Amino acid sequence: MNNKYYPMNSAEVLDQVLEVFKKSFFKQVALSIIFSIIFFVILYALLIFGVLTVVVLLGNIFFTTGVGVDGVVIISAFLLIIFLAIALYDALLTTGNALITKHTFLGEYCDVGGVLKASFKKIWIATSASIASLIVFLPGIFVLGVIIYLYVSMLMDFYDRGHTPTMALIIITILLGILMLAIFLVGATITMMSNKVAIFEGRWFFGAVSRSFRLVKPDFLKIMGLLAIWSIITMAATYSFESLFSLAIVLLGYFSPQEAAAAFLMGTFGIGSFFSLIMGVILAPLSGIFSTMIYMNQRIKLEGLDIELNLNNERIKQLRDK
Repeated sequence: MNNKYYPMNSAEVLDQVLEVFKKSFFKQVALSIIFSIIFFVILYALLIFGVLTVVVLLGNIFFTTGVGVDGVVIISAFLLIIFLAIALYDALLTTGNALITKHTFLGEYCDVGGVLKASFKKIWIATSASIASLIVFLPGIFVLGVIIYLYVSMLMDFYDRGHTPTMALIIITILLGILMLAIFLVGATITMMSNKVAIFEGRWFFGAVSRSFRLVKPDFLKIMGLLAIWSIITMAATYSFESLFSLAIVLLGYFSPQEAAAAFLMGTFGIGSFFSLIMGVILAPLSGIFSTMIYMNQRIKLEGLDIELNLNNERIKQLRDK
């Protein structure tokens, strides 16, 4: 980085996201791989333990009283454990990602080992922010659930009566899609900095969400639009890489002998899934870098963080000159 800080516009924020990703690529990917391995080991252990527990406990319920309250409680507890595992993984990855991004943006040195330790230290406060963000989404999810239920019921009744699609139905479908997208973008914009606030400012639960909303509120529509653009860019990049990989497999099969082509076709699904997993690990840090840069930029724009950072740079420069 140029070690000169100032309020950035949308294009400059996106440039900085890519610059940070380029400079910290190997650290970000290494961290993503480490936490992914930890997550899958823990998740599969929980799944095996949970399945065995559910089978043993539900066995008695099925053969005695039928599936009742006890069965619902056991299955709910099982799902809660899985949710907690996912929340902890997200907290670890978000924390490590944010710390590397901040250090890289400020031109500071950081090592993967130190970031790993810091991530485990901040895991609970980051998890609390993730859970609070999810709770904020619940009203919107509930409203969407009701609307989708009514829409599907209307659709089934429409086709049961033998009607063909009309312009009104198409318009309703488009409006439903726009509503779903709007609810997601509003919720994501409100909560996008919750983890960063928890990690860098030590705020728990809804305190982190509230602080996140205060930071985005002055530029809410602009940040929401930037988030929409960023989502489109990342989705396009992901699908482009996967499409190129699929095309390469098809071409290899086409220009290979018949036996090899059959093997390529048989292995396409497995290889494609593995490639998607690898691409997910590589591209996962981008979203965290994006939200961290938005956080830093809002602190600079609203709270004069750039003044503090530039003064620190001047002091460091003067000390070096002496």
